[in-house]
Amino acid sequence: MGRIVSSLGLRYAELPGGERFAAPVRARGRAGARSGVRRLVDVPVFPQLPSRLSAAMGSEIDRNPQAEDAFYLNVWAPEGARDLPVLVFLHGGAWTTGGGSAAWYDGSVLAASGLVVVTVNYRVGPLAHLQPVDTEVLHNRPLEDLLLALEWVQENVSSYGGDPGEVTVAGHSAGGWYAHALSVHPAARGLVTRAALLSMGTEPGRSPELAREITARVQASTGDESLQQVPIGTLLEAGRDALATPRALGDLPRSYLPAIGEFSSPDVWDPVAAAAACHVDAVYIRTTASETGIFSFADPGDRAVADEQVDRLVEAWDAPPPAGDTPYERLIAVTTWRHFSRFATELAIAHRAAGRVVQLERFDERSPLDGLGAAHCFDLPFQFGNRPLWGDAPMLAGVHPVRFAEVSARWVANLAGFVRGEIGRKNSISY
Repeated sequence: MGRIVSSLGLRYAELPGGERFAAPVRARGRAGARSGVRRLVDVPVFPQLPSRLSAAMGSEIDRNPQAEDAFYLNVWAPEGARDLPVLVFLHGGAWTTGGGSAAWYDGSVLAASGLVVVTVNYRVGPLAHLQPVDTEVLHNRPLEDLLLALEWVQENVSSYGGDPGEVTVAGHSAGGWYAHALSVHPAARGLVTRAALLSMGTEPGRSPELAREITARVQASTGDESLQQVPIGTLLEAGRDALATPRALGDLPRSYLPAIGEFSSPDVWDPVAAAAACHVDAVYIRTTASETGIFSFADPGDRAVADEQVDRLVEAWDAPPPAGDTPYERLIAVTTWRHFSRFATELAIAHRAAGRVVQLERFDERSPLDGLGAAHCFDLPFQFGNRPLWGDAPMLAGVHPVRFAEVSARWVANLAGFVRGEIGRKNSISY
């Protein structure tokens, strides 16, 4: 396919009156690019502290400016595109960091496979999840942001060569959590045709009581009940401190999480109920072979785990016997099952039982970085095919360019085939 045309920094929403924590509203005026923006690194992302995963992923996103109204999306399409299927990608970041405008998510390579690719910023961290105005039903601002982004796609993507009737929402990690929630929520019906869930977060929504307690901690530490006037750096640090808690062996690091409320009911995390409520035609579900390696490879306690400790986790969780030659490998296997692959597999089974087309995949490529394995996030550079834009990522150090190109081509074709509706054995990599 020929030249890829990018349109960066397209505003899809704004805050009414610039009020923090408010529900988003449609952007005023004609949809269009931010004047003069030619590089993703110049498109703001929502305020955040440095990611705790930078020891593996690098720090490319730290180059982007930050803004509280960073409601931007970005579009890549082949020159002269017309009626191409659309891939809307939702970034991860443990509900706390990340942005669709990070250079990591340059969609040029995926677009060259015959797609229009859209990446989206949505609110993260304290600005997304604190609830300073208490209501009986708690809000979920990021899902509200994403619904407006999907409405923008429906109304505008045809002018970029995309088919609004063929929209796949693909999310990674926390973005996969949102993609799953959108695939079952009535408000997204008609906005999405297919869903791709990549290493999706599987934690149910936070209880309203805990969500209110976390907000109260931040209010107490900042001395501002409304949290409207707190400097953003202070708010981010107070939000981080409000989550601080020791991590028990086998648990994931504590992070922000949407509260059970308007857009997140417990049924979303019951596989059978979710499959019954799902309104998309087909679902792509992928995990990596050793998801939790990214949380454990630099943790001295996890690296020194004993077989007896792993055995206790297996018994407590009623987990299948974990494979591995060392206690650490067994720990990664059982925690990957617990936090990622168990729900993914159960959801795939429920969708198939409901008569829906399902493509279930596993990414097995291992990082040379000691202890990481085929970890959470290691699939992303291969999926986007843009190795140079991950230049400082330790997890890619030592990956031969030829091997990278081979693995990347395989996964680009795999996901692009699903987005085009070519779902079947020829595109399925054996689980």
